[in-house]
Amino acid sequence: MKTNYNINGFADLEREEIRVRKRIKKQEEALKIKLQTLPEEIVTTGITKIVVGILSGDIFKSAVSIIKTVGSLFSGKEDESSSGKSIIDFIKNVIKSKLSN
Repeated sequence: MKTNYNINGFADLEREEIRVRKRIKKQEEALKIKLQTLPEEIVTTGITKIVVGILSGDIFKSAVSIIKTVGSLFSGKEDESSSGKSIIDFIKNVIKSKLSN
């Protein structure tokens, strides 16, 4: 941040130091306030995401898909979407697909 004047002496330097300390203190106070409201914002965002997911049916679709996939792995049935023959292969395939995106 540029100052509006030149620092020519020790008195000017001291004044600038005081100004900088005040500015830092204000920024620290603003950060403390933001840090106090952050958990509240996270909870609000999470609840909103869950409610929207429930209303749109995305959470239900995802849960059914996961249950079907896990059920087919435990029962030993080969599903078209899963190319692995075990849970480990399934996990590897999921990780590979997520990392490739």
